[in-house]
Amino acid sequence: MKKIKLTSVFLILLNQIVLSESIDVGININHIQFVGSHNSYKQAMPDGFVKQLMKVNPEVLESLEYEHIPLAEQLDLGIRKLELDVFYVADEARFLVGHVQQIDMNSNCATLRICLNQIIDWSKKNTTHAPIWISFNAKDGYIFGLPTPEVFSPIAFDLIDVILEEMLGEKLIRPSDIVELQWPLLDEARGKFILILDEGGAKRDMYYDGWHQRPMFTNAPEGHPAAAIMILNDPVGQFDEIQRLVKAGYMVRTRADADTREARENDTRRRAAAFASGAQAVSTDYYLPATHFGNEYQVSLPKSVICNPINAPENCQVSE
Repeated sequence: MKKIKLTSVFLILLNQIVLSESIDVGININHIQFVGSHNSYKQAMPDGFVKQLMKVNPEVLESLEYEHIPLAEQLDLGIRKLELDVFYVADEARFLVGHVQQIDMNSNCATLRICLNQIIDWSKKNTTHAPIWISFNAKDGYIFGLPTPEVFSPIAFDLIDVILEEMLGEKLIRPSDIVELQWPLLDEARGKFILILDEGGAKRDMYYDGWHQRPMFTNAPEGHPAAAIMILNDPVGQFDEIQRLVKAGYMVRTRADADTREARENDTRRRAAAFASGAQAVSTDYYLPATHFGNEYQVSLPKSVICNPINAPENCQVSE
């Protein structure tokens, strides 16, 4: 009996060793899929502004009716993409984090440095995490009746780069690291970060002038030397395009829901399309169930990172 027990234990241990050696082997970071949070910093709007907006534009108010738990708690739940909206304050050489100037600025981390410190602290305690994406919106849009933000200039983008390099430099996967869409192995990329400037038009063009020296990827057009990460936020209407780009080697971010619509109606079609499209990063406002809308709408995965349904190698297994 003792020999049988020892043999059984030996076989179990051997199987565990073989399994552990096969997990993550040959898996590049574009072969995975994960959930992200949209406007990750956002807290609920102040009651006073809620009441004013209810009178002026209740439809807009509905679109803003979401909030998030602290960044570290999101990461604990398995979120691997975060999004920060930043406002430039030139005379203080800093960046505020908020959603809409004046009326929707309640944040779990009021400035860029505070947000990054929270993320870095979590990373230091969880050193083997899959790469964390952080995307940035450079907020300077004019909204009637609200203070006009300072416009993002080359000086502002240079300053944000300085902060990013200072705080995350040695942990970055950079645009210049990706040659012909060859992404690093997941094992080699653990504990690192990918930064994305989520802008188009003049702001994007201003930033990716000299892209090979920048810390952030941009939503560059396909075929441009800087093109590696694409942002296509409509997984229903852009389903085929997302799949094509993923198969071609690009990394893609899409959204499972927007403006609280899917959560209010418990409509899972967009969520299903987002995951099936193969977009690596699927962002949501509802990684926790939307119980405040009276239903269980939620966007989640069995674990923080899974094998991508479109381009992962056969027999893919990931450990996180």
